Amino acid sequence: MVTELTAYEAGWRKVCSDLDNHPRIKILHASQGELDTGFTDVAASWAALVGEQEVKAPAALEQCGLRFRGLGRQWMGEGPYVNGEFYLTHVARAGSPGLEEEWIESWTGKELFRASQLRVIDCHPFTGAGHYAALRLLPGKDEPEIWWVAEPYYGAWKMDVGYREYLEMLQLTKGAFDWQFLFTRAPLSNEEFERVRDRVEHMLDALPVLFPEHDYKPLTERFSARLLDGCS
Repeated sequence: MVTELTAYEAGWRKVCSDLDNHPRIKILHASQGELDTGFTDVAASWAALVGEQEVKAPAALEQCGLRFRGLGRQWMGEGPYVNGEFYLTHVARAGSPGLEEEWIESWTGKELFRASQLRVIDCHPFTGAGHYAALRLLPGKDEPEIWWVAEPYYGAWKMDVGYREYLEMLQLTKGAFDWQFLFTRAPLSNEEFERVRDRVEHMLDALPVLFPEHDYKPLTERFSARLLDGCS
């Protein structure tokens, strides 16, 4: 049984230490994420998650497997809307966000499905906003969908990323609030998304200053495109 951190897990520890030790960031809550070694490998973890369902694992899961028991940070930077949160769990322990009979409806109203199809991979337990990202387990699909659920005000959205890409963007943004909307079809230029738009704009101004070693230009370009494309 491997009890040492993998290189990928060590990268997440660095994300946390970069936040913890940053002179312009205040940590409000921290969950250190001890290793959960109850599963021997990534394949066993995925099997435990899906049970009897024939659902394919996310692409490259073996390269981004996490065994943490709740690794997370809630942080605050300087200025308005410069804050964030993430909370990651062992994929085998990812649970459903609601009761069996509860339903999830997309913001557009075009999709309606049971909450039992979702397994939460990232959430905001400290803030208590109720927002979360989840794998949607659908037999027969090439890869599980990622859904961003920001109820009650902004609904549920299918994201344009897979599991690995979600984690990569989470590392880059440090969990800055509302970054997930950049990878949805949400109409960010609409009036009802004004607060989301403000959060994303402040995030993209602040992060390159706080973490100049990272390239945030692709996110800035994506934000500009999302404001212009009239998505809904």
